[in-house]
Amino acid sequence: MGWPGAPVTMCMSPEIDAYPANARAWEAAQDDDLAEASEEISVIFGEGSHFHTAHGFYIDGVDDRTARLPPSWPSRAVVREVRGHGTATVTVVAPGPEDLIVSKLARLADKDRDYIAAYHRARPLDLAVIQARVAECGFEEVLAQRALAFLAGLPSPPGRATAAPVRAGAVLPPHPAGTHCAFLMDERRSVSVRAWNEAAGLYDILDNPLGPAVVAQDGASAFLIDGEELTQEAWDAHPRVRAARHGDLSGYPRPNWTPPG
Repeated sequence: MGWPGAPVTMCMSPEIDAYPANARAWEAAQDDDLAEASEEISVIFGEGSHFHTAHGFYIDGVDDRTARLPPSWPSRAVVREVRGHGTATVTVVAPGPEDLIVSKLARLADKDRDYIAAYHRARPLDLAVIQARVAECGFEEVLAQRALAFLAGLPSPPGRATAAPVRAGAVLPPHPAGTHCAFLMDERRSVSVRAWNEAAGLYDILDNPLGPAVVAQDGASAFLIDGEELTQEAWDAHPRVRAARHGDLSGYPRPNWTPPG
């Protein structure tokens, strides 16, 4: 709604999700205690309805639990007044672009991946902003890791410096399990070890005190501390690396979650 000239890939869906602001009031006014506004909308306007046949698109009823949005999304919402027939006016409220991206990262179906990639090609995402809003959403750890890995695999926008591509496979370097996590990237050509970022609530700092932070199947590797690439000699001599080899990880924040299993 806030980007009329958006790439066609982002505008291909025949479906609109709708959550009327008066949904709860409508439900309370019904004789049926089990009445749900979202179900009513889907029956009248949903896929396969007369409305769908007549207009070529359909409306799914949703509620406040359908999309995973940052709690602060209303402060960034796009608002439009739409005139209907006669004197009727509808106030339409839609989440802002980055908040929509976060909701799609929570599901990451193929169509969500295509949407995010198309957006990023046309308007490069500020990944730090997206990561902060993922943290605000309180994604479960598995979802957060999957979202982070997908974001890390997005191509760098034209004009920005990019790291040389690595040809890699699932070579898993040793890393501290309590403070770091290894990610097999979506293109399945690289593995990266990332340290926990307490502020963002994500593993997003390229770092590994016990070995290369990026590893390739052909033997190529990169040694990094806090995302800064070092020679192996400088990395070997780094005080945090030397301390970690003796079991001292006090220089690394410990995640405030319990790993699954």
